Amino acid sequence: SIAWMCEQGRSADAVNMVHALARLFRISISRGHELIPIARELEHAESYLQIQKYRYKNQFTYEFITEPECLHYCCNKITLQPILENAIHHGLELMVDEGHITVEVRRDGEDILFRVTDNGVGMSREQVEAILSRSPGEQAGIGIRNVDERLKIYFGSRYGLRIESEPDVGTCVEIRMPQIREGEYEAK
Repeated sequence: SIAWMCEQGRSADAVNMVHALARLFRISISRGHELIPIARELEHAESYLQIQKYRYKNQFTYEFITEPECLHYCCNKITLQPILENAIHHGLELMVDEGHITVEVRRDGEDILFRVTDNGVGMSREQVEAILSRSPGEQAGIGIRNVDERLKIYFGSRYGLRIESEPDVGTCVEIRMPQIREGEYEAK
């Protein structure tokens, strides 16, 4: 996509995409840390969405709704990107109308709750269950399962993902994790 923009003389777009790609890589590495501030995770998610928006020629819009006090808590890095990837690739890609993704971050008691909602094609209950099942060799939904398993390993079985979806309406993925301040958590 970047090469194509350069060939078309769209240097400003190419520069923006290169900057988004650089931010994406920088945050992905995070100097080896698994937990990063939520503000950095949201920056990573926005860089990913900017790149995809170029790639999909503006077929979708997105918005972030965040409680500012959540930004200084920590989360597992690369938590949102696999959820966003699925929303775009499986939820929005085949739509005729413009897609929309909303990323929300808020406190819920002693936890942090992320919600990624799309107005895509949705899924049946069976499809949702298949994504979260841990069948050996099953490739579908591997990124989402990976996020769910990482959260459970780090924080315990009450944390992880919950998916609600309805065909032709859209999907909402909730990600629950504890409120953790930087330097406060040691892996079990």
